[in-house]
Amino acid sequence: MDLNESELNDLRNNIREIDKDLVSLFEKRLTLSKAVAAYKLKAEKPIFDEAREEKNIREVSELLQHVSEKQNFIRWYTLLMDISKDIQKKLILGEKDD
Repeated sequence: MDLNESELNDLRNNIREIDKDLVSLFEKRLTLSKAVAAYKLKAEKPIFDEAREEKNIREVSELLQHVSEKQNFIRWYTLLMDISKDIQKKLILGEKDD
């Protein structure tokens, strides 16, 4: 694909718009993760549920339209879940958010 500078800038601007959406969705997800932590604390449930996490990865990765990107998606989604678990652990242990 041959691009001129203007087309490259358009692509980058489109990526920036997607990034803005991702930031908003990330914040919403973390807010929900904190609510999950509150429930887990009250119900004395563990932070990590391996079977549930594997099921989530499987189900969400099946939504991909480009199967060739599945491994990259799984890496990204796993990191996202790890961040959520870290936040939940901090809340359950009574630590402050960064």
